[in-house]
Amino acid sequence: MGVSILEALQNADFNLTNNLIAIDIARIQLHNAVILLEKGYDVYEEVEPLIDKYGKVENVPEKPEEE
Repeated sequence: MGVSILEALQNADFNLTNNLIAIDIARIQLHNAVILLEKGYDVYEEVEPLIDKYGKVENVPEKPEEE
């Protein structure tokens, strides 16, 4: 099961708060979450399938508006 954007943000917060070694991981998680939210994805959208499909979050297209 994948990680939602909200879970990525929670993971980033935990890593920044509790584990200084994981700052790089937290920075990447935060970056991915912010980019996807800016592209219109919901906080419950899973991150990994989008990265698997498009290679990196910068390549993920804007989420189409639902009718």
